[in-house]
Amino acid sequence: MSGAHRGLVVPVLWVVAGLALVVQVLLVWTSRGSLSSTSPVDVVALVRAGSLTSVSPLSAWSLLVLPVLGAGLLVAAPARHLVVRRVRAAAGLVAVAVAVVLLADLVHLDPSRFGAGAWVTALGASVALAAVVVEVVSRRGKELS
Repeated sequence: MSGAHRGLVVPVLWVVAGLALVVQVLLVWTSRGSLSSTSPVDVVALVRAGSLTSVSPLSAWSLLVLPVLGAGLLVAAPARHLVVRRVRAAAGLVAVAVAVVLLADLVHLDPSRFGAGAWVTALGASVALAAVVVEVVSRRGKELS
């Protein structure tokens, strides 16, 4: 792989992760049950109104953390400055952690229960984790050479 192509891999991974984490908020998270026709934006509104008690307020608000982190990853995707790259990696790891907690809480990590939002979130978290790994490996390779 040429240097120019290698330099595009990490930013493209961050863009994909960021887009997935932003878009998930518009999609339903479960394929069955009370949340199977409700997006995270609607869930937060229902929890705030007291109409939905099966989802904790912390989980509901955490659903909105992911698109904020995703937007940050999108903005920081092309960054080359070391401090920005480290903050981006930390934000990516926080997004992965939040996604795993939400997937465990809302769909019990059971793929048969995943709705489109859960799948897109899992994709975004996986790609964010891959971006961190690729960035660390490529940085270590540059330090060793």
